Amino acid sequence: MPVEKLHIKNMVCRRCVMAVEDICLSLGIKDAVVSLGSVDFGTMPDADTLDAFFDRLRAVGFEPLESHEHVLLEKIKAAVRFYARQNADNERNRLSDYISEAVNLDFRYVSRMFSSLEGRTIQSYLMAQRIEYVKELLLDNELTLAEIADKVGFSSVAHMSRAFKKSQSITISGFRNTGMRHGIDEL
Repeated sequence: MPVEKLHIKNMVCRRCVMAVEDICLSLGIKDAVVSLGSVDFGTMPDADTLDAFFDRLRAVGFEPLESHEHVLLEKIKAAVRFYARQNADNERNRLSDYISEAVNLDFRYVSRMFSSLEGRTIQSYLMAQRIEYVKELLLDNELTLAEIADKVGFSSVAHMSRAFKKSQSITISGFRNTGMRHGIDEL
């Protein structure tokens, strides 16, 4: 029996998987296997059930992906998010090499495709992810600014502060006083 795969945008954690599993069960879709970013249907639901599934996905902030390019875009974003948090101190593995390896495609092609679909460069998306990580670490209040800058991959506190101010239109100390963050799907 062939398995039908549907890719879903904005699934970023185990709770997202559980939410999609709940949607499947509530619609009587029992043979679906949900994993981060996708659902495998043993038997494709009928059109009405599928429409209801899509409506419920959208209601909780998910978006079904239909084209190969959009699926690739989500893979690139996931790789960049991982790189921003796990690879900042590994300078020998450049972003371009990491992305090429993660999606198994030439970086120039990936970069052009990302920019055309997303309206910004991979580098600007990486910076947004790094700034969001800085915000998270600032709110945790466990590390010094120097430790945060080092952990996130900035060359200095001054570099991090300038990037933060440019991106957020607020200083780091101003942010600490307000504590505003964005959801990962809003970056």
